[in-house]
Amino acid sequence: MIFSSWFKNRKKEMQRKSKIKTVKKVIFGTAAGSLGGLLGGMLFSPKSGKENRKDIASSSKDITNNIKEKTTVLKQTIDNKVTNAKDSVTDAKAKISEYLNEKKTSKEITETNDIVTDEDTLSPDVNEKKNKK
Repeated sequence: MIFSSWFKNRKKEMQRKSKIKTVKKVIFGTAAGSLGGLLGGMLFSPKSGKENRKDIASSSKDITNNIKEKTTVLKQTIDNKVTNAKDSVTDAKAKISEYLNEKKTSKEITETNDIVTDEDTLSPDVNEKKNKK
């Protein structure tokens, strides 16, 4: 029983690793094919070398600027989410503290009322003053 479950888990793990390896190969192949097609298109294009270099330079600048913009937006999004999470934790902490203080106060009031209404716990002086009124 233990051996069969171990064997099944091992088989699933091997299949998962195989799938990951296949995905990596597909991604690498797609990237290599795209790069090869891009280079082939550049080499066999009717443009001159100067024009191609300008196109490559402008494309790389555009890509760099695009990456910087997306990185900035991602950073802002992450900062906002972290700030929201901190605020939520602070709010929750305050609510819990307030709730516990209310419970503690209501418990103390109840205990105090029990003590005050219980005449056996009052001192004799207090009982005498109470009876005189």
